[in-house]
Amino acid sequence: MAVDIGSKCDEKVSTFELNVLNTKVNFRIGIKENQASLADIVPLARTICTKICNIVLQNVNSNGGKIPCRKNCSAHCCRYLVPLSVPEALRLKKEISEAPPEKRELIWKGCLAASRHILINKPPRKLTHQSAKVSSNEQSDLNIISNWYRGLNLDCPFLHKNTCTIYEQRPLACREHYVTGSARGCEEEHAATKLLEMPLYVSNALGQLASELEGTDVEAVILPLVLSWCEENKKRAEKTWPYAMMVERLFKIIKEMASENSGAVTI
Repeated sequence: MAVDIGSKCDEKVSTFELNVLNTKVNFRIGIKENQASLADIVPLARTICTKICNIVLQNVNSNGGKIPCRKNCSAHCCRYLVPLSVPEALRLKKEISEAPPEKRELIWKGCLAASRHILINKPPRKLTHQSAKVSSNEQSDLNIISNWYRGLNLDCPFLHKNTCTIYEQRPLACREHYVTGSARGCEEEHAATKLLEMPLYVSNALGQLASELEGTDVEAVILPLVLSWCEENKKRAEKTWPYAMMVERLFKIIKEMASENSGAVTI
């Protein structure tokens, strides 16, 4: 399986291979020798994520499993806490800014309403600048925050009439979230539904890349607060690095993560 990403005659072509559940995926990536921001690496991360998820889903289906998740489903998971890596947050802000005025206004209103609700019902621990620093030692804290958020019964601000208004630009955490079993299980706790684990989470790899480039801890931005977070971090959107280096490092991070995951994904 080969994937060509923006390879043009005036670009250097870099080739990377992923082996996901014994399925090889070759990426041919056209790379210009230019500077790029964190937001610029997100389309590539989305493509890698989609390919990995598709292979995993095909594997489940071929083994008789059932995946009820699909566009315009019950949207039950759209009430969970969704974290975005810093590159995703900056990219989403850019994409929303380029959306038609009606859509922009709808999204801004949704985010403002969600922000007010969150501020009134403060989390058990303060989230500095609407983001959470992530480490293995703080996983229990994140679980507490996730449970708190679920208790708010707050719809995702990007959900309108049970449809995701940013489906093509949705976060990696949403793209990587699937369950197996009955669709009823999403709404009924006693029903047989199980979270489908991915062999590799590209969202984590992207978060680590940003951490290394900026020299910061790994951060996760809460989806409803993404627009306000970006307003407070405008300078971070302006920083640039060589794009070729960013691509190479992203794949190296994926390789490192894959080696820690029993070889389910290899390069």
